[in-house]
Amino acid sequence: MDTDTSIETEHAFKVMNQTNSTKQIEVTYDPNSSFPSGARLYLVAYYEEGDDDGNSSQEEGLVVGDVTNGDNPKASSIIFADQQYSDPVGAGDEFYVTIIVDVDEVSSSTDLGGSLTVRAGSHDDFTNADS
Repeated sequence: MDTDTSIETEHAFKVMNQTNSTKQIEVTYDPNSSFPSGARLYLVAYYEEGDDDGNSSQEEGLVVGDVTNGDNPKASSIIFADQQYSDPVGAGDEFYVTIIVDVDEVSSSTDLGGSLTVRAGSHDDFTNADS
């Protein structure tokens, strides 16, 4: 695994806030029902303008696999501050997401699919963080 290359250089995708105001952003991955045990999907987001003082995180990580069993959909959320399950991204700012898959000893024909969702707006518009 390459740990020297910057996520800003090599990433799966980037998300940019193209509005003129700060927006709450949430990125989630929901694995399909046949996601095999032993396999792991890692999502890592890097937001250069973020900080760790509670305003917006600079780096967030997510592991999808045995740890997300469908009972807690928030376990598969990559971008979240405290219990809000989203993070503020400033106007014109962007963050990068990389995806790493550890297939363990899973057959090459195994489906590791799922749904990747990116949402923007008030977290109350798309999730109930208090439930």
